[in-house]
Amino acid sequence: MSNLIKNPKPQKTVLTKKIKAGYALLLTLLVVSATPGFAQAKTTPDTPATPAPQAARTDQAKPSGSGGGRRHGGGADAAEGPNAKPEKNAYDYSLPSADGKDIPLSNYKGKYILIVNLGRKSSYNDQLPALIKLNDTYKDKGLVVIGIPSNEFGAAEPGTGPEIQKAYADAKVDFLITGVSKLTGDDALPFYLYLTKSKSAPTGGPVAWNYTKFIVDKKGNVIARLDPDAAPDSPEMLSTIDQVLDGTYKPKKEGGKAGMGAASSDSN
Repeated sequence: MSNLIKNPKPQKTVLTKKIKAGYALLLTLLVVSATPGFAQAKTTPDTPATPAPQAARTDQAKPSGSGGGRRHGGGADAAEGPNAKPEKNAYDYSLPSADGKDIPLSNYKGKYILIVNLGRKSSYNDQLPALIKLNDTYKDKGLVVIGIPSNEFGAAEPGTGPEIQKAYADAKVDFLITGVSKLTGDDALPFYLYLTKSKSAPTGGPVAWNYTKFIVDKKGNVIARLDPDAAPDSPEMLSTIDQVLDGTYKPKKEGGKAGMGAASSDSN
């Protein structure tokens, strides 16, 4: 009994060690729990997280026909749609005046236009009086006659611009005489390139000689072409004009005389 009372020390030492070990463990836990990322490491599952969906790209090209705006630069269809330019007609062109100014053919909208290339030295110039008479007869019925001097065919229109204008004034010509013009080749008057752009009849093909005649309807479309041999007072010419004015004219088929524009045996 006396030995038990005298030797309690070993039990106290064991207890003290256990308490110290407990404090050490608690301190360790406190330190670890304070470490950044500890809570996340404990709560994050082992499976990979699903990535957040990306915002839609705003620069992604829209598929064709999606209704989106066109990309810069256009393409083969850039000229299609409601903004496409309509095909040109006579009213989109001008003729040169004697003093070099432009005469817009749009001035004659709603009229029929008879266009004749002239040459005073040509044997076809004997048609000039009949052309003056035709103008007088039909000008109040909606027909406008325009003469275009050209020196291309047999050098039939020599002289300066003022000399040519005076010559036609002296001949009592009362319809418009334009400035002298080139009617064939790449540098031809743009209006004549338009007139002859088709390679086939009834109105196409280059002008071949003096006094070739074209008729433009009141919508600006070329509807008839007559050879130099078709004099202004000939039945063919008068019948064509009457039919054009009353709306019954039917363009000649390919191969018809109206489409060829060739000179006859005349050298001028």
